[in-house]
Amino acid sequence: MKKIFILGMMLLVSAFALTAIAAQPPVPADGIKMERTKKPVVFNHSTHTTAGCAACHHPVDGVENYGACATAGCHDILGTKDKSINSYYQVTHKAKGTKYDTCVSCHVAAAGDDKDKKKQLAGCAKSACHG
Repeated sequence: MKKIFILGMMLLVSAFALTAIAAQPPVPADGIKMERTKKPVVFNHSTHTTAGCAACHHPVDGVENYGACATAGCHDILGTKDKSINSYYQVTHKAKGTKYDTCVSCHVAAAGDDKDKKKQLAGCAKSACHG
């Protein structure tokens, strides 16, 4: 009886795990070129997997959205001067005061108190992002 119970529990846990895995979209290939900034960035999903998809691809109207940031109607204003929520520059570069993480806010958090790492991950010139 105990073996049947354990087997049943294992099947139940497996079913939930498979459902959770199936709900995640496939991870895109590395080498996505983000060309909407003055100096393009090559983005690799494989080096950002610990953050989880929802860290960048936030819900839109309550529904998870795995689209690109600069999709029409989202963050499609490309000028660096615009401070609105639709500014592509702001959603990639703003370090504080945002509802969702930005590239820079995540990189600053990852660097912690290490000044050299902060310069490498979140610095403007010669950072790991813009080269």
